Amino acid sequence: MKQPSAVCWACRFKLLARHQATVRPPWQPAARTFGNAATATSTEPVDLPARTSLPKPKQKHKGPPKPDLRLEKRAKKDAAAVAVFKTVVDGTDNVEDGPTPADNMATIALYKCVATLEEMLSKSDTSTATCFQYFNSDIYARINRQHARIPRILRDRVGKTLMSRVAREKAADFNAKGLPSVTTISQIFLELGILEPNAWAGLTTHLLEHICTVSASPQDYTTIESYETAMARRDTLLHDLVGAWKMFNVPPFVAARTGDGAKAASAARLPSLDRRYIAQNSRRATPHLSIASLFPHYQPGSLRLTIPAAIGTYVLLVDPINRTNRVFRHEIAPFVDAMAAALVQNRPKREDLGALYGQYPALLKYITERWSAVETQLDEHSKYNDTPDGAEDGQGSQLTKKLHRQLGQAWNTWNPKVLNRAWEEFWGTYATPSDAKLKQCRENPELFNYFIMAYMAMRQPSRAIEVWNCMVSIGIEPTVKTWNSMIDGCKRANNISGLKNVWTKLMASNMKLDPAIWTARVSGLIELGSPEEGLAALEEMARLWKENEKLPLAKRSPAAVKPSIEPVNAALAGLLRLQRLSSGAASGLLAWAAKQGIEPDIYTFNTLLRPLLKQGLDGEVQALLKTMKRQNLEADVATFAILLEGALEDIGGQTPQEQIQTVNTFLRNMREAGVTANMQLYAKMIHLLLQQGDRAEEPVKAVLAHIWGQGLDLTSHIYTMLADHYFTRSPPDSDAVTALIENRRLYDNKDIDRVFWERVIFGYCQVGDMARALQIFDKMEKSGSKISHATLYELLLVLGRSGQTSSVVRVIDFARKGQDQPDEERSGKNPRFWQHRFWHLAEEYGFPGGEIASRV
Repeated sequence: MKQPSAVCWACRFKLLARHQATVRPPWQPAARTFGNAATATSTEPVDLPARTSLPKPKQKHKGPPKPDLRLEKRAKKDAAAVAVFKTVVDGTDNVEDGPTPADNMATIALYKCVATLEEMLSKSDTSTATCFQYFNSDIYARINRQHARIPRILRDRVGKTLMSRVAREKAADFNAKGLPSVTTISQIFLELGILEPNAWAGLTTHLLEHICTVSASPQDYTTIESYETAMARRDTLLHDLVGAWKMFNVPPFVAARTGDGAKAASAARLPSLDRRYIAQNSRRATPHLSIASLFPHYQPGSLRLTIPAAIGTYVLLVDPINRTNRVFRHEIAPFVDAMAAALVQNRPKREDLGALYGQYPALLKYITERWSAVETQLDEHSKYNDTPDGAEDGQGSQLTKKLHRQLGQAWNTWNPKVLNRAWEEFWGTYATPSDAKLKQCRENPELFNYFIMAYMAMRQPSRAIEVWNCMVSIGIEPTVKTWNSMIDGCKRANNISGLKNVWTKLMASNMKLDPAIWTARVSGLIELGSPEEGLAALEEMARLWKENEKLPLAKRSPAAVKPSIEPVNAALAGLLRLQRLSSGAASGLLAWAAKQGIEPDIYTFNTLLRPLLKQGLDGEVQALLKTMKRQNLEADVATFAILLEGALEDIGGQTPQEQIQTVNTFLRNMREAGVTANMQLYAKMIHLLLQQGDRAEEPVKAVLAHIWGQGLDLTSHIYTMLADHYFTRSPPDSDAVTALIENRRLYDNKDIDRVFWERVIFGYCQVGDMARALQIFDKMEKSGSKISHATLYELLLVLGRSGQTSSVVRVIDFARKGQDQPDEERSGKNPRFWQHRFWHLAEEYGFPGGEIASRV
């Protein structure tokens, strides 16, 4: 029993309790000793005399001596600990000596759980995953919930044993069920105070190697779903890698504070360096920046394995094959920039890579193949590192970006609540903004235009006028762009009468007009179903200009603008959308433009090219292309998007290899023409390919790989097409849609519009998967998104047939709430709102029919 390791756990508690019982009273000073432990005559506790037998200390001041509150507090804690230990060992709740505090009881339960875990770990038939699940639910969760102090035995022995086993098994199989992520493992190591840099780096390097084994080549997968699932798994591992580095970046002394570990972990960031420091270092004659500089809370000597792991992480994160979204790229940017700055002057040589990664052959192969590209990137980085990066945007710029995202989200989801929140963040909640808000508003006057357009588009003209008045109240005068926003909003809201009213007020304001406002008017009138008025507006524009030229400068009208090709193109495009662009109409419009001295541009040719291709008039298409060439007009991305239909028309009859070659050839021709494909072109390409069904899976995978290789995100439109493709299979593949949503974390993607979610609800209803349909319905309801009556009808129909009465009531209640929305055209104030077949079906399910009749 002389060696501590020979004492059993229960006996150790008893010894500790006996020792604590004989500790000197808090008021007694410690006896002075000399020498070391070798000279001590005894290590046994000595009985201390009672307080009454000691001489009274001399008092320098009158009155009783002040007690040492710190020592008294410590004594109380020690006494409480003794009570806990005795209770755990004896298995009783003996409270004869006084009441036991509630927190002591919680500590008792915690120690009992630790004892149970130690017993589980000693059994060979209990898996590590089972032990971890018990630890996570009964110990770790209890510590975080109660902000409890971590027991030493958990930190030094039981927890260390468990988490070491978890880390080893995780490194051996990253797909093992029941084991936590590397991020969670790192966080627990950190909070237990047992994170050892080299051991952690070993696990992280194993994760790096595992990510490298997940192929990013679409040719290695047989279906779109398998490719998508593999890439989503790779993304998950990348996020886990980044999360692990965030945990490593938390200073251990912060995470070790009682109750602060979880808070510090949730707020963790990737290692980074101040940009100014990076710039100053690059200008030194001998730069001294090293990778160890990113981890100041660790001794450089303890980072022997961490530095290779950091280099491998950098190589992986800058690989363009990663299909990460812009949020992820923004998150990792500080770490990537700091690593690049450190590696510019301190990069390992290619021949040294084997010594760094020899134990990880897959990782060594990957880094070696990528090293030349990495060195090129580092050389490019050094060229732009002489001055502080302008990416440190000011607060106004950051505000503008954030508000633009919120406005886009509001528009995509048709969600007035999001729009209102964005306005409150911009203007504030009071009639008069604070000085700080006032400064932001005046520095970003263009945002008023965006809010006006958004409110008009969502059929809330009163809110748009409110924004207008707020803008004027702080001294910002409306410009022609402000009026353009009003007209554009009316067009988006299909409000032709509103558009005409806005134009009338604009003409009365004597505002100096420009070609853009005339183009918006022509386009709006034609696209809203009044082509005659749109063409008349074009004639009016030319007439005003001619009359104005004859007048002296002092009498000229501010509304007169010289006609240009933009309104002509708008008229052509509007007629095309209305399917009224016959060859005669196009020729007449172009002839009119020629009389005004207006020459066509590439947009004009693109507009004319589209109907010719649809009609299969190959001769006319070739003649038009030759005319473009004679006028020295270069094809743009829109031209290629139109030509794409012809290129992919017969792709369904080609072999998979020929299909991939056709797609790659088309993309190469674009690059050679100096044209960069945008997401609209990629969306059209995928749309045309998916029309061929599963016969075009190979080229679809090639296009997806090309998109992700460009560092672009899939749009909501593309996700909608993929979901439709899975639902229209025979039989419908709803599991593929579910995998798409979960793999790509679409629930958390605020850029996904309501069209996608409504199509998915419809698809789930068609296959009878009501649980998943209701899950999406719940999320849309919670977020405040609108759902069309057509989608609600399908949902209500299937719910009613399946007898889910409570869900039927919820859907009807949701639809009834729609009558109170600000959009008068779509609210219950409009009789058409109640004429939809949804309400007739609701009446069959018990909704009061008299209420519908009174509304119509």
